[in-house]
Amino acid sequence: MLNRFTIIVLLTWALSCGAQIVKVQTPFFESVYDCQTLCPKQVTWTIRQSDIGTATREPSWKFTNNLLDTLAVATHADFKKSGYDRGHMCPAADRSADLRAMRSTFELVNVAPQAPRLNRGPWKKTESFCRSAALLYGAVEVLTLPIFLDRDTIRVGSHHVAVPHAFIKAAWLPATDSVIGVWFFFNK
Repeated sequence: MLNRFTIIVLLTWALSCGAQIVKVQTPFFESVYDCQTLCPKQVTWTIRQSDIGTATREPSWKFTNNLLDTLAVATHADFKKSGYDRGHMCPAADRSADLRAMRSTFELVNVAPQAPRLNRGPWKKTESFCRSAALLYGAVEVLTLPIFLDRDTIRVGSHHVAVPHAFIKAAWLPATDSVIGVWFFFNK
């Protein structure tokens, strides 16, 4: 049976890869950002019933770099015509109770290049599952880990943003410390 200890082991493994990493803590999510890959190593957040509302994205919103403006970070343009989506780790809909919270998810420290088929398909389904669980149980904690395998890594955009080979997402109920799902997706 998978438990929180297992998830911490996964996190430790993901962080042991080295590189210049920066921890970014916001009121809405926490990111450990890798300035070498220009991609998060992990993003964690809690979805509460009160976080889910009816706010919607504004069409003019672009992904920004307001949190690490003095360090190397991917840009909105790096993804343009790359063949990859700007995949939210902490999704905007998990912060739909207010526009400021939703807007915070458009920080590039919360984004990784995702194949459109993954981002718009199975990844989106896990996001909906986690929100439904938060509405049912009161709160869900979520961890996402972009995974880089020991092989060639595709890079996109003028800043050469690394494309993860895969992603792990884990979700558990903080009230009972019970894992409700662990998913592994190849990024294709």
